[in-house]
Order: sequence, then structure tokens, then C-alpha cells
Amino acid sequence: MEPGSKVLYLGAASGTTVSHVSDIVGENGVVYAVEFSKRTGRDLVNMARKRPNIIPIIDDARYPKRYRMLVGMVDVIFADVAQPDQARILGLNAQYFVKNGGHFVISIKANCIDSTLPAEAAFAKEVERLKAEKFNPKEQLTLEPYEKDHAVVTGIYLSLIHICRCRRIERCRSRWSPYH
Repeated sequence: MEPGSKVLYLGAASGTTVSHVSDIVGENGVVYAVEFSKRTGRDLVNMARKRPNIIPIIDDARYPKRYRMLVGMVDVIFADVAQPDQARILGLNAQYFVKNGGHFVISIKANCIDSTLPAEAAFAKEVERLKAEKFNPKEQLTLEPYEKDHAVVTGIYLSLIHICRCRRIERCRSRWSPYH
């Protein structure tokens, strides 16, 4: 994230972390903040009144079609949804809103993924799910000692269009190469 970025934030809660993202992207950026809970969403809406670069959306992140008319294409998608299917939720939203080669940040809480696994195994399982959803993880950090059994994974989203275009280019290169 950098000044001027457009960010889709899933699991915005009352907006504490969203407000920090708002500070990073600045007045030329925008943060689309999606929160499911109506109670917590009220706090988010009140916070957003003081920050014109935050657009609060009170809806379920599992159904991006419902808010597709409110959100433009974004540079970064940030997921903090604490759901067992959070990689799938991230993937659904990325298909609609993330630019080709856009970035992602996901907060993983091991107990939300699988409370029967050790934290490292749960993180590894979620990273594999991210790869299946066309995400290319680049970095993983645990949040200990600040948060037990939590990690953050960042990387790049490769949309299907981007993947197909790259494969087509490779086929064309191999077919028309003067060296074969």
C-alpha cells in the first residue's frame, strides 16, 4: 500500500485498522471497508464520517456481487475476516475487484482455520488454499509475541486473465521462436 492506492478491506470491524490504512493511502486514495455486523458497522460508519477516503459497506464479504456497484477496481485487497473459508472469500472478491498483478494482505488466525492443528500447520494449509485461488504468496510473518497463533501473508494476485495471457505469450514464443 502506498499513497493514492485503492484498497478493499474485508472484515473492517469498527474501523481501527481501516483508519490506519486510510492514513497510508491518504486523501488521494480510497478504502472500501466491508463489515458484516450491523452493530460494529455503525461504529465503522461513524468513523468514516470523519474520513472522506473511507467508503463503509455493511454487507457479507462472501457475496461480493451484492456490493459490486459500490466498489471500483483496487490495487490491494486486505482480508481480516476470521472465517474458515477466508481464502475462498478473498478469492471471490479478488475476481471482481483486484487489478491484474494487484496485491493482497490476509490476516490468518490459526484457530479460525482449524483449531485441531498446530498454528504453523494451519498457516501452511491456508497458504496452499491461497495458491489454489490464484494468489502468489511472497511473505509470511507471525504476529507473536503481540498476537498468539496469528500470521499475516502478503503477495500478488494473478487473475485468470493475467494467467491466460502469460500462457498464451509463452505458447506464441515457443511456436514462433527462430530457435526451435
